[in-house]
Amino acid sequence: MRTRALLLCGGVMVMCIWTFGTAEAEEATGPERTNLQEEYDKEIRSRAERDAPLVLMDPVVVTATRAPKQLTQVPGAVSVIDQKQILQGRPAVGVDETLRNVPGVQTERRFGPDDVRISIRGSGVRSTFGVRSVRILIDGIPLTEVDGQTRLEPIDLDAVARVEVLRGPNSTLYGNASAGVINYVLEEGNKDHRYVEPRFVFGSYDFSKYRLKAAGANDTFSWMANYSFLDYGGYRDQSVTRNQRFLGKFKYTVNEHSDLSLVITYGQMDGDIPGSLFRSEFENSPRLQQQTLHAVPPATFPANTPYAAFKPFRKDERFRPALTYRNQISEHQEITVTGFFATRDLHHPLCCFNSSFITLTRIENAAFAKYTNTVPILGHENRLIVGYDWQDQNSVNKNFANVLGSPGALQSFTQERINQDGVYLQNEFTLTDQIELVGGVRYSQVRFKVSDQLRSGGIDASGRRNFAQTTGLGGIRYSPVPWANFYLTVGQSFETPTGSEFRNPLTASGAGLNPGIQPQKSTNYEIGVKGTVGESFYYDVALYRQHFTDELLRFSTGFTGPCNIFAPCFRNAGKSDHDGLEVGLAYKPVRPLTIQLAYTYADYRFRDYLVNGAQLAGKTLPGVPTHRLVIDWTYEQLQGVLAGAFAGVEWQYQTAYFLSDTNLESSSPLNGQKNPSYTVTNLKGGYKTMVNKHWGIEAFARLENVFDENYAFATLNPANAPAFGPFIGRNVFGGLSVRYVFD
Repeated sequence: MRTRALLLCGGVMVMCIWTFGTAEAEEATGPERTNLQEEYDKEIRSRAERDAPLVLMDPVVVTATRAPKQLTQVPGAVSVIDQKQILQGRPAVGVDETLRNVPGVQTERRFGPDDVRISIRGSGVRSTFGVRSVRILIDGIPLTEVDGQTRLEPIDLDAVARVEVLRGPNSTLYGNASAGVINYVLEEGNKDHRYVEPRFVFGSYDFSKYRLKAAGANDTFSWMANYSFLDYGGYRDQSVTRNQRFLGKFKYTVNEHSDLSLVITYGQMDGDIPGSLFRSEFENSPRLQQQTLHAVPPATFPANTPYAAFKPFRKDERFRPALTYRNQISEHQEITVTGFFATRDLHHPLCCFNSSFITLTRIENAAFAKYTNTVPILGHENRLIVGYDWQDQNSVNKNFANVLGSPGALQSFTQERINQDGVYLQNEFTLTDQIELVGGVRYSQVRFKVSDQLRSGGIDASGRRNFAQTTGLGGIRYSPVPWANFYLTVGQSFETPTGSEFRNPLTASGAGLNPGIQPQKSTNYEIGVKGTVGESFYYDVALYRQHFTDELLRFSTGFTGPCNIFAPCFRNAGKSDHDGLEVGLAYKPVRPLTIQLAYTYADYRFRDYLVNGAQLAGKTLPGVPTHRLVIDWTYEQLQGVLAGAFAGVEWQYQTAYFLSDTNLESSSPLNGQKNPSYTVTNLKGGYKTMVNKHWGIEAFARLENVFDENYAFATLNPANAPAFGPFIGRNVFGGLSVRYVFD
């Protein structure tokens, strides 16, 4: 599979570069053609005269809503990050680089560049593997799997034109997610700017990343192809990571009314897992891998077997081509149809007490259809969106005994099938020039089936669970003045457990589907205002309460049993409330300087949660800081011989948070039940210039964690297990890109 995928990606890359020459010969030259020097002059030197902001503002069009709309016109909390913000002074290593600057979003890089946990408004913070509660899209096409879980390996920020973040369940257009939507919009080729560009980045702890990108277009065909290879020695012992990715976007214009697009994603990651530390270990020796086991493991291993003996790693490979056909049926009607298949191949030795060597082979098929009608009603603008989604996923899961990093005896063998479908309708009605009404409804079905192929000991761990839910959305946008857009929305969400969260505490092995766990449901009440004041100030403020019923929470029973600390189970809390305030600001006090601020206040508490006879109502949900503030200052020279030079400071502060549902704190460094607060400062700088009309060059340097702060992500700790995963200490990156533009 890997060889075929790489050959395909490499062939596409060669085809794109070859096309430059043929397209160059076929196209006539003319005054409309621009070169890189002209674009540079327009973007850099004339910016001082027109005082254009460096941040995305209107007329930015948000596509993650499935109903393209200007940013300030969306009745909900939305953030957009453009390509300049993504790449300027950044190594493009992991998705957390940009998301950490979005209010309401919490990111934690755990055991490598691809192992990032994303939480929006507190949902998804307890994810065991990957990302859950957040719908992740690439060019509007779900990367999220059928059960709601997402792995981020295929995403390469080098190929992304912008990132759109929708916070909260304010859309009926996506199902099985309660936190929001993140859409990675790929760069699209432009016939006026056809280029090939290599990029090289080097950094501390044996980090290197190599990237080659080609993009362009002719009258009927556009292309963008991006290949990268990353090699990272790791900040901690047992943390070497290697990955390679290919992302391609190819679009063929059939005629003036229709087009055909192909998006290819390929990601392969091979990374060690350093494990977690006790608090005392994290504070004194953050670069160590997990040391010994702190309890008696199974008889297959001696007591206090070193963690390294299990050789935990994860090798994960994914490939997905997606084809989209769009047809403008008439002036007011459009239909879009998307289909894709995806493959996944996983090898994953685990530590420690019920250690196993997991292999997984998965095939996914999906189809999506959307119809849009913009016929006015009674002289008022109106947009009706109707759609249908279908996804089907088949997996073969095998668990072997982990014998020093190699598969031993077969312990379980299951076939898993998950499928979902949903139909949705949303209508946007413009009542007046200042008032817009939005309403929608969605019906979703999710079906799980597990077939036990081993039936060890005569026990059949097969099972079925089916879920269905209707969710709705209602909202109003009021724009009394051009610089203020108020909105009020009420939205519902529906989220099932993921396949890995169905672990059954009623069986000795945890096998089968837990018959007691239920989907979590929520209703979100939100009021906000956003707008642009002149050309120098943008603001976005949102106040919300998200009320959960049956919120999915992670728990363990200690060091033994089917729900131990290394293989936890999930259960439902009775009721909980997520109350929060989000503030996003972008300001240009003077022409060369841009200041961006993202502030999050979170007060998330249980309203009804009974655990072992103890009522936890009023306790704070663990894993989420109460306050989080990020400020980014960027200065860019606009004129003179140093035009294109930039420098900036990034500052991040986060308060401490609890690591248990009971909100216990311990004075013992071994059993500390709170992750400390931290402050991190980063510096960046670089220079972009033109050598001639064909050649452009950009160099940057970046110093992260300037003051060498010792800080960590921390998992919830119901059994006083090692729970701290140290973030990287002081480190430096340097990068160089060279672009050749074809005439």
